[in-house]
Amino acid sequence: MKVYSISKWTFRGICLLILLLPVSRHWRLLTSGERTTGTVTRYVERREDPRYPAEASEIQFMVDGRMHKAYGPANYEYKQGRTLTIFYERKDPSHNCVATFSGFYLNAYSILPLILITVWYAFYLSFNNYRRRMKMHSGRAARTTGSTSATRPTLHS
Repeated sequence: MKVYSISKWTFRGICLLILLLPVSRHWRLLTSGERTTGTVTRYVERREDPRYPAEASEIQFMVDGRMHKAYGPANYEYKQGRTLTIFYERKDPSHNCVATFSGFYLNAYSILPLILITVWYAFYLSFNNYRRRMKMHSGRAARTTGSTSATRPTLHS
């Protein structure tokens, strides 16, 4: 039976890809969008879903002489007056993202990478432990068969 193994570098690479999932949601803005800075003005209540009111920091930024608003993660407060990097779509500045760790990772979408990393880690541990068990088992079998053949009586007719 062929036994496969996962190298440590493969494991780490896939972990990195999983952890980058929340950032990848904004890949188009980060690669082809415009970059500017915005200033946190206040902490306001936002109602994206009427059942779940949330508060967020309001961040104002200028595009072509017009003031636009971005909002930080729900229920996370940036200090008033703080300057943050904002990526926005040139045609529609209301489509934007706050380029901070909390802006990428403090949202409902961040639960997916946590679940995936847990499943991937369990798979990695079980897969590599299986390989070690098979090696130990085959090593014992070789030692056992080698020792029993020396002590086995032979029959003469």
